[in-house]
Amino acid sequence: MFRHAALLALSFCTLPLIGQAGDQLYTATQEQLAVTKVIIAQENAWNRADLDGYLAHFKDAPDTQVLLAGPVRGIANVRAMFHLNFPNKESMGTMENSEVEVRELGENFALATGKYKLMRSKKGGGNTEGVFTEIFEKTPRGWRVIFNETM
Repeated sequence: MFRHAALLALSFCTLPLIGQAGDQLYTATQEQLAVTKVIIAQENAWNRADLDGYLAHFKDAPDTQVLLAGPVRGIANVRAMFHLNFPNKESMGTMENSEVEVRELGENFALATGKYKLMRSKKGGGNTEGVFTEIFEKTPRGWRVIFNETM
């Protein structure tokens, strides 16, 4: 499992630079890899229908924010909103992230963007896809999401 996650993380972070010769690869920093591992852990928790495991990667703070239909602030409100909108495995479906890019924003912050696909039965809400943006903060407990938006 870890080997698969590490290979997946590496595939996200070793993309050729645009405008560079085809044989030159972009090498991710340790911090970019650490954030990518969090995104993979989030996806794995989601796909196990472990909503609390997914939310464990968010910072437990009153200013943690998620934008879906509107802004939701504070981890307690974020948790309540997710449990309301995704009450069971069928409503959660299976998530697949792609084209994940991580950019460091100073020493303790990072920006992650990518695409997602959510595969669900019609009864569970149907399939959907879009893009996501997450801002991470490096905390004593590791990298945690402080802002999340999916469109």
